[in-house]
Amino acid sequence: MNLNWHTLLSTSRHGAKPNMTAKGLPRSFRSPFETDYDRAVYSSSFRRLGKKTQVHPMEKNAHVHNRLTHSLEVASVARSFGRRLGHLLEEKGELPDSVNEYDLAFSLMAASLAHDIGNPPFGHAGEYAIREWLESHSDEFFPVDFHDEHLIADVSIFEGNAQGFRLASRKDLGELAYLQFTYCSLGAMVKYPWTSTDPRAQETGKYNFFSSEANLATEVFGEMGLLEGSMFKRHPLSFLSEAADDICYRVIDIEDAVEINELTHGEAMIHYLGLLGDSQKEYHKTMGLPQLRAVVIGRLIDVFWKVFVDNYDQIIAGERVDDLKKDLSPRDADCFASVKNTNTTKIFTAERKVRVEIGSYQVMGRILKALGKATFALSKSQNLKSVPFIAQRCLSLAWSQDYITDNAHQPFSWWIHPILDFISSMTDDRAIEISNSINGFN
Repeated sequence: MNLNWHTLLSTSRHGAKPNMTAKGLPRSFRSPFETDYDRAVYSSSFRRLGKKTQVHPMEKNAHVHNRLTHSLEVASVARSFGRRLGHLLEEKGELPDSVNEYDLAFSLMAASLAHDIGNPPFGHAGEYAIREWLESHSDEFFPVDFHDEHLIADVSIFEGNAQGFRLASRKDLGELAYLQFTYCSLGAMVKYPWTSTDPRAQETGKYNFFSSEANLATEVFGEMGLLEGSMFKRHPLSFLSEAADDICYRVIDIEDAVEINELTHGEAMIHYLGLLGDSQKEYHKTMGLPQLRAVVIGRLIDVFWKVFVDNYDQIIAGERVDDLKKDLSPRDADCFASVKNTNTTKIFTAERKVRVEIGSYQVMGRILKALGKATFALSKSQNLKSVPFIAQRCLSLAWSQDYITDNAHQPFSWWIHPILDFISSMTDDRAIEISNSINGFN
């Protein structure tokens, strides 16, 4: 039985009244998916991406991408996919009357703008720093008698994708909860529809749902018809948002590397011309890098779209899990692999990047340890004034006094996710500042 686009394009929001905006006014001028996009643009979580690492940490060259500029470019590619999908569904007679190609584009753009909002400082190095520090210092974060395997997994294999789903779905996270996306846009964000204790998460380190959002995910995916027993199915839009991300970071990383002299112009041209495949023409060789990059992205949109269309029956049946890259032609797959190899061997190993990533281990570990000990002390005393002075100061670095006082009665298990919320919300420079404060330096 195929998935149903009427349910897949659900405009429900977790905890929201039907047909009402965030301010309680009837919707008149914007579709729910336009609202998703606008909420992403105006959210603090999105704004902070401007000072979060994409590939090159603490890079002062304004021409080099950060998480915010990367997300904007992913949204641009996703818009193209959304409009193509609208036309495809119209041709197939599967597009609901209440939805048009622009709605699909806005939903995909919203998911793209939000796809990195859960990432901690220092890019993926920040994720690895949290995981590796916990692997060696779990006794300095978790109390001796702490045995909640779900929460332990949430922290020990911390995943930015799961943190992003948490921020985009919940309405009870203070200023971080501004998004409260429609179920459709949430589904478009989810590439790994399982929890941190799933064997796939343990094996790959990839998942989209913390234990704190497991029930919420069940509600969201259940309403969209993407739940079979206890197993989640991927939303069809998620393959396109993932493809937009794959295209952008593969192509743009090369251009950034030239900007900071980690690759030569000639090396970049070889990669770009290779990604053009059989569509390469003689005049492409005389193009400037930005112009050629634009042509490459346009060609890759066509390539990934063809894979989506060719595999549409499997996708709409809810049977596909693998991303679209898996079915690229051998030539395109080889070119993608070549770019990835260059990223791994030349770009990701640049000396300055490596030095910052090593430092991120100390920064993230110091903050985790301090907040873990401070919240444990608070959970034991349940009175801020009874907490040791240094622990009080550590708590005040992360939260307001009102927030701390209002939640002083909460057990340590409750505080784990607010700690992750705070850590993931920090920009690169803010993380260093907080770490230095904990260490006694400003």
